[in-house]
Amino acid sequence: MLVSVALAVLTGILIGAGQAPLGVWPATILGVGLFTWLTAGCRPRAAFGLGLLTGLAMNTLTVSWVSVLGVWVGVALVGFLALWWGLLGLAVSRLTLLRPWVLLVPAAWVAMEFVSGKIPFGGFSWTRLAYTTIDQPLAGWLPWLGVTGVGYLVALVAQLGLQAIVSRQARLRAVVTALAAFLIGGLANLAPLAAASGEVSVAVVQPNVNRHEHGTASYARSVTNNALSETVFALAEARATGVELDFVVWPENATDVDPTTDATTRGLVELAVEIADLPIFVGAVMDGPSPDTRQTSSIWWDPATGPGAEYHKRDLVPFGEWIPFRDVLLPRLPILEQIGRQSIPGEGPGVVPAPVADRPGLEVGTIICFELAYDDTSYDVVRHGAQAVVSQSNTNTYGATFQPHQQLVINRVRAKEMGRDIAVATLNSLTGYVDARGNVHDVTDEFVSATRFMTLGLRDNVNASVRLSPWLAWIATIATVAGVAASLRRTGGTER
Repeated sequence: MLVSVALAVLTGILIGAGQAPLGVWPATILGVGLFTWLTAGCRPRAAFGLGLLTGLAMNTLTVSWVSVLGVWVGVALVGFLALWWGLLGLAVSRLTLLRPWVLLVPAAWVAMEFVSGKIPFGGFSWTRLAYTTIDQPLAGWLPWLGVTGVGYLVALVAQLGLQAIVSRQARLRAVVTALAAFLIGGLANLAPLAAASGEVSVAVVQPNVNRHEHGTASYARSVTNNALSETVFALAEARATGVELDFVVWPENATDVDPTTDATTRGLVELAVEIADLPIFVGAVMDGPSPDTRQTSSIWWDPATGPGAEYHKRDLVPFGEWIPFRDVLLPRLPILEQIGRQSIPGEGPGVVPAPVADRPGLEVGTIICFELAYDDTSYDVVRHGAQAVVSQSNTNTYGATFQPHQQLVINRVRAKEMGRDIAVATLNSLTGYVDARGNVHDVTDEFVSATRFMTLGLRDNVNASVRLSPWLAWIATIATVAGVAASLRRTGGTER
């Protein structure tokens, strides 16, 4: 029993070691195979328990950064996410009793990531298997199969490795199939990108903030003051070095007060726009549609016409930006008052008309912070015509943890699977440029004021991944349910 417990913890650590910033992707493949070996044919209670322990270890390693909001928040999130791993262990224990287990177990991994990314309150699927692949050959599959399909391949390679160990008859076939997945992925990495129809030159401003001021009366103003100051420095550098810009990007929460209703904040933004004589894509907190509410937004602010098109963040973090069952929980848990006003989700895709001097029809997609983890929200910017993408994030809360590094990797994965250049704008950490191949360039340090100039290629293609990945998730989930049902009918629920 103690050996099984130790192996479950080791398995979780191995699986998590492939996530940023560790990035040891072979460990993830080894861990996924070990998870199958550990839970195969177990009784339901043992399979669930081993899966739960694996999930606790894996999520403690990778997402315990959420504990900066409070230790109880970290414990609650890690514990809840581990329940999905318990269910995964239960499913794997049944699926390994069937002849095509090598194909069905990867489907169970996809199903777990899919369902946990939707339930409850919109879900939270931050450490998917595909996020471990950006620096290895399987990344070549991303433009074709997306995060869902590549996650399946990671789990499939792990099962093939296990099969090669436990089955002499299937060894050669398993090894050849696994190598083929890597070889084809590696060759796909060499495929040419869709041709760019043009380009835009962008300055991305990282304002930086005094983290110790957070929650004080001075914080909201200092954030915007810093954005204005860094914009001045950026424009001075651009003019001194001959860089011609099309627009400027400010990160999420660059204005912590609604710049369309607060005169002081509006004055700071308009001064920045006037100095730049260029549009600024402003990350802002805006007043919500009802009293005591807010929205996290992106505003295209033109020097001639003022605030224009807006996008309001769709995927909100429960207990971070909004409180489920607020009327019931808030009186009983006063600590939730730290969340502040209830955030209201926006509607529609994050595509904003962004006219610039030489391109009056420019369409820019924006993905705000944790929205990167949600497939439909990310894919919608491409489906609805975004020619380039801006990723606007706060990151202040989670600075000096694993979270900013993980988020940068997700930006890289999204850029590759969608075939878009991404300008990554953060408040105080890891701002930079991610090209359409998923390569990252010229990243800033954390906790400094900085500017990055970048040229974004403009593309109109819609990769196969955007169309196929959502269907793969449903197919894998249906296959998992059907496989578990078939196993239960065959065995009557007993162990092997």
